[in-house]
Amino acid sequence: MFITFFLLKDSRLLLEGILVFSKEGNEGRFLRAFTKIKQLLSRYFIGLVFQVLILFVLYTIILIITGTENAILIAFFCALLNLVPYLGPAVGYVLMSAFVITDNLGANFSEVIFPKLIIIAVGYGIVQTIDNFLNQPLIFGKSVKSHPLEIFIIILIAGIVFGVVGLVLAVPTYTAIKVIAQEFLSEYKIVKKLTRNL
Repeated sequence: MFITFFLLKDSRLLLEGILVFSKEGNEGRFLRAFTKIKQLLSRYFIGLVFQVLILFVLYTIILIITGTENAILIAFFCALLNLVPYLGPAVGYVLMSAFVITDNLGANFSEVIFPKLIIIAVGYGIVQTIDNFLNQPLIFGKSVKSHPLEIFIIILIAGIVFGVVGLVLAVPTYTAIKVIAQEFLSEYKIVKKLTRNL
């Protein structure tokens, strides 16, 4: 998210740096590719905001059900944490559980605290499943004009091969590669097929 933001913020400087390495006569193609990448990354950034908003609403519902104080604030923070692959969702779950426990310190553990912790665990698991298998492919697929299954596979492969860094960079990098391929390798059938919606 932060990488995308700074790329968009300093796009003019980045474009000037790229054009320095372009062959004479190819500046127009580089400019078209860069403009399209910038446009798609802007849509991707909006998609991230939309993803956080959905998680915020779902987390708020879970915390309200458990009667947790400051549910809205906690839900918002946990939704933001979700932007950090692996670690973010884990920290968010621990925080939710910790607040449930501290809000009910004087209550009976087996009758009050434990049932609420179960609600947190089940609810959080459901939300994460929805986010990983539904939200991300659909939201990011629409934002960068790619098929949801295509996005799911790219994120999965990037996570397996490159870990956390791969998960963070998967969609922006894949989008940039598709645009560049469309501009410079459009004679290939596979490129035409993958970039037909761009």
